Amino acid sequence: MGIKLYKDNWMYSFIPYNVAMGPLSTLITLQILKLGGNVIDVAYAISLANLTGIIGSLIWGFTADYFDRKKQILISFLTVGISLLLISYVKSIESIELIYSLLAFLSSASATPISLLIMSTVRKDLWTPAYAKLNYLSSIGYLIGLISSSILAFYFKINEILLIMGFLVLISFGLSLYFLPKPELHIERTALLHNLESFLIRLKQIPTIFIHLPSKHSFKIFSLSRLKSLPSAYVPLLYIGMFLFYIASGIFNTEYPAGLKTGGLSNSLVLMIFSIGMVFQIISYYISPKIINRFGKAKSSWMSLLLRGSSYFMIGLLTVLIANKISLILTGVIFYPLAAGIAFSIFYTSTSIMIFEIARSGKEGSTLGVYSTLTGIATTFGSFISGYMARYMGFGLTYIVAALILLTNVFVFKTIERIPR
Repeated sequence: MGIKLYKDNWMYSFIPYNVAMGPLSTLITLQILKLGGNVIDVAYAISLANLTGIIGSLIWGFTADYFDRKKQILISFLTVGISLLLISYVKSIESIELIYSLLAFLSSASATPISLLIMSTVRKDLWTPAYAKLNYLSSIGYLIGLISSSILAFYFKINEILLIMGFLVLISFGLSLYFLPKPELHIERTALLHNLESFLIRLKQIPTIFIHLPSKHSFKIFSLSRLKSLPSAYVPLLYIGMFLFYIASGIFNTEYPAGLKTGGLSNSLVLMIFSIGMVFQIISYYISPKIINRFGKAKSSWMSLLLRGSSYFMIGLLTVLIANKISLILTGVIFYPLAAGIAFSIFYTSTSIMIFEIARSGKEGSTLGVYSTLTGIATTFGSFISGYMARYMGFGLTYIVAALILLTNVFVFKTIERIPR
């Protein structure tokens, strides 16, 4: 039986959800600080959410193979909306941490079925434009969320903005209930690996993809014997490079909003800086393929690491030397967009293609299982230790440590560049 074709207007029903998700982690950080929390409390909240998101991607990913995918998306939207409404009313930091971690678990339920919904309702030759449209609309939603929340912060308290975001998610639930098609064809999740666009959009939504649980034998790629020879070192070096990237990103991304707020910036300015970063990221996604085609995947990766690491370093250095509002704003509008926008989009695109190429080698499950495990551990670990680093070292030195990890990672990808493929 052929795949029944639907109009793709149902994708627009996700925009309110993406508007709410765009500024969420920053809003949670600001709310924790408002309630008297510190950087360690922020680190607990983010790392716990990362951990439950990893667990959720595993559980919900498998249920998508056996459960009605439209219902799974609807359940995710409904429970996420309710969780946001609850967060807006609670007054204790512990309650926010608990509900936010639950929200992360529930939000992961929609990622896989959304990708599979496209595959099961759109002809294969139309997958590329369909995924491109979904990616574009999600990015626009995140941007609208960041900009609108920065404006709303002038007039509303953070918990009131969270309440508004909760209602937006419930609006997506209502729209999806009516517009979301029900797939008539069962598509295996492993089919995601056979189309680059579907893999990239899935990876961007949740970078912890559990297609297959790794066994202890999956990690034999890290044996010292494989690292002694360049040809056999390609895969372990790539995993090591991704591991270092996510540790550094977990450290910086967890504490940067808190650093800006603690430095005296208003909620609106903090959110506006992230809005600018998102604008640069959206634009950079369109130019990154041209850069990768010109320089190659490995070289583009270490060039982006150099840019991201240097930007982190400058933010950290100026935070240490000139800790005032003007310096925070200048570094936020100059170096943060370079790191979170241009550098991230190039690194994400190039390394995702490299991972996809490995996954096509016939060991898709173990390859992505190892990748998911390592990046999930790295992000959670980076988020967890960031609070203690900022508490005892200060924000500036914490950013510099993250920068040094990325700059060290440059040499890993330079080594990968020398390996013939």
